[in-house]
Amino acid sequence: MRISFIPPVLILSLLTYLPLYAQKALPAPAKTETLYFADTARYLEKVTEFGLVLGGLHYKGDLNENKFPGFEEVTPAVGVFVRRHLCPNIALRANLLTGKISAKDRAYPQRDYSFTGSAHELSMQAEWDIFGKRRYRRVDTLVYEMDRYRQNALINVFRPTLLPYLFVGGGAMMSDVTAKFNMAYAGETAHLPQVEEDMRLGSGFKTNFGILFGGGLTVDLGRKWLLGAELGVRTAYDDYLDGISLSAGPNEDDWYWVGALNLSYRFGVRDQDGDGTPDKTDKCPETPGMGRTGGCPDADNDGIADMDDACPRVAGIPSLAGCPVKDADNDGVPDVDDLCPKVAGLAQFQGCPDTDGDGIEDKLDSCLTVAGLTQFHGCPDTDGDGIEDKLDACPTEKGPAEYYYGCPVRDTDKDGVEDKLDECLLIAGKTEFKGCPDTDGDSVEDRLDVCPYTAGKPENKGCPVVEKKDLEKLKFAVKAVKFQTGKAVLLKESSKILTDIADILNKYPDYLLRIEGHTDNVGKDAKNQALSEQRAQACATFLTGKGIAATRMKSSGFGKTKPVADNKTAANRAKNRRVEFNLYLPEK
Repeated sequence: MRISFIPPVLILSLLTYLPLYAQKALPAPAKTETLYFADTARYLEKVTEFGLVLGGLHYKGDLNENKFPGFEEVTPAVGVFVRRHLCPNIALRANLLTGKISAKDRAYPQRDYSFTGSAHELSMQAEWDIFGKRRYRRVDTLVYEMDRYRQNALINVFRPTLLPYLFVGGGAMMSDVTAKFNMAYAGETAHLPQVEEDMRLGSGFKTNFGILFGGGLTVDLGRKWLLGAELGVRTAYDDYLDGISLSAGPNEDDWYWVGALNLSYRFGVRDQDGDGTPDKTDKCPETPGMGRTGGCPDADNDGIADMDDACPRVAGIPSLAGCPVKDADNDGVPDVDDLCPKVAGLAQFQGCPDTDGDGIEDKLDSCLTVAGLTQFHGCPDTDGDGIEDKLDACPTEKGPAEYYYGCPVRDTDKDGVEDKLDECLLIAGKTEFKGCPDTDGDSVEDRLDVCPYTAGKPENKGCPVVEKKDLEKLKFAVKAVKFQTGKAVLLKESSKILTDIADILNKYPDYLLRIEGHTDNVGKDAKNQALSEQRAQACATFLTGKGIAATRMKSSGFGKTKPVADNKTAANRAKNRRVEFNLYLPEK
């Protein structure tokens, strides 16, 4: 047997190219990815229901209180409703219900009362679907393959479920009943007046606001149809639901049970692939996809549906059918040379942008959206005064930098004091008062002058000093003002001095007057206190009658608390019984 010699170089070549050949010859394993779709996708498909109700009413009131209901007392009822789901566990439901209502007297059969009629309801209720998330949503996995890759999509699928719910609400509870009374029994038991009043008040159509609450159970018959059973209580806060109150038991309101079966139909869009995109707008209705691609899958998440993407596994751009390019930002600067590869820019800045076009690239520009100057790092100087706008207090008017922060020198009130130093910008004033006025020229500026329109003394707050003779009159008034004994009635002889005080107040219009009443210690404290206040007020009333504004006077009483002498003698007690008058200046 002859074995040919194989050169080592050939063996090495075969070992090198064999893996490459095998790679081309053997199919590559499919890559698996998983997409997660919103948990509300299926729930949002069907959110509105319309239903029919068939059931019965059972009255509870004066004629059968605390009695277990008999089947013969259940009366028929029918209705319709509309339910709107706000979230997986909460829904709102509008009801329209009508039915018969009647009962015979079971509480006291000897009375032989009864009633018949109809009950109606227009209401709104909130429902708590205890396990609501299970009703419309079940996570399932849909697996599909495209272009040699496998994709798992976690979608929501519909599965029928038996679920309970609770409800509470309110609305208009209406009734129209006719009550029948045993008049002989009413006469024998002295209930005839109450019966007559019930006949007057209880008959006819009535509407009351009522509440309802209860619970129910629903089962899904399919994607669109539901069957339910419900039991609830209605109360209208009215004792005349049965047309009877005063003659039977007026202490408690009537109410009734409602038990019913309901059949409802779901409305909404169809989304058979459970991706949250309705079938009518879904370009791929049987394959889960993204909303931005019309409901079709987009494996590379580049916003281009896989069926339109020439490179479905690598993110690209629309202009190249979804394939990537070297210039991702399309600014004409290749990515390898682009210092800002994800933001379109200029070649002169190596692909980085100049948003405001001022010749300063954004990374060096402190004012990206406003064209500016190089010396201010790209920020503007609108008025050209050498101060950039963000530091210029008056960016549109030229002014010096020092002291005025770029604003021009102004004197708004033309008083020779520039605004920067003027503490009264809008009123012409004097330099010595920092631009503020001294209207009466008494060397006290108006801001500190209690009497700004009357010249006075600086040491007296800018007001004129009260003359000695006027102070003497005020002092004399303490003795001259007299009242009837134990009363707040002024004696006629007091008029002269009080008139003089009125003249003093007119002479000094900027002054205010404090009137203080005092008594001796004879009598009860409370009575003395009240008398002192009343006498001070009597003087103020007299002065008001002389044309003195009430706002210029303040009257008060101190009873016996501020004596000027001891109360041991009649003379001293007379001194303590007094009214004092004191002029004073208001606070500025």
